[in-house]
Amino acid sequence: MKFFNLFFKTQFAISINKSVFIAVFCMLSINVFSQKGVATIGFQFKPIFNNDFFRTGAQSATQGTAEVTIQPNSGYCAGMVIRRGFTERLSIETGINYARRNYQIQISDSALSHKRNFKFIGYEIPISALVYIRLGQKMYIDASLGNSFDFYPSDIYIGDDYFESEGLRKSWIKPAIIANVGAEYRTEKSGYFYLGVSFHRPYSFIYRSRTLITGRNYKVFESDISGNYLTVDIRYFFHEDPLNKQRKRYPKDD
Repeated sequence: MKFFNLFFKTQFAISINKSVFIAVFCMLSINVFSQKGVATIGFQFKPIFNNDFFRTGAQSATQGTAEVTIQPNSGYCAGMVIRRGFTERLSIETGINYARRNYQIQISDSALSHKRNFKFIGYEIPISALVYIRLGQKMYIDASLGNSFDFYPSDIYIGDDYFESEGLRKSWIKPAIIANVGAEYRTEKSGYFYLGVSFHRPYSFIYRSRTLITGRNYKVFESDISGNYLTVDIRYFFHEDPLNKQRKRYPKDD
């Protein structure tokens, strides 16, 4: 009887040791890809899409039988991203982006129909807080919310024999709210691969459009350009070890 009691106690101890080993291994695996203490640099490319639900669609001004419509077209935003992890679930991102918003102005009247393309160029410095949820050993989803400081270098002007139009910026700098949700696949050797969706909404209109149909006795058509846009985000981050681990690996010389 003593032999069997000793045997079962031994097996129970072995099973506990296995459980502890598995738990420790899982914790180590989590730490390998956690963002705590990690500072890394990445690059992103974000095609811009139109969506009336998010108020990124066309804006029009009418007068009698005449109508001037400013229709957003596909554009893009691209730049560098800097990420700093503070806890296992929270990071801060910033960087700098180049944003190109493409538009088409459409002028229609009983005796006239005309179209012309133009673009707005801007530069963005976003600051966002990210929260992570782990789905698997290397897969994460995250959501972020923050602000962007958008810079517009100049007014714009377009025109031809049919019309004249100018875009007057409200201010050379405009703050905007930014929101994002996406999924991220992390590897230790190849870096992090990210796919998501973002919404960028300035707090107020960025440009006032003023259009005059040449040779016709019409008042100036005016409309405000919101500058809202929706993007699909494609990002890549270089893998970096936590800062405390890097300091241990490269000690300072005495």
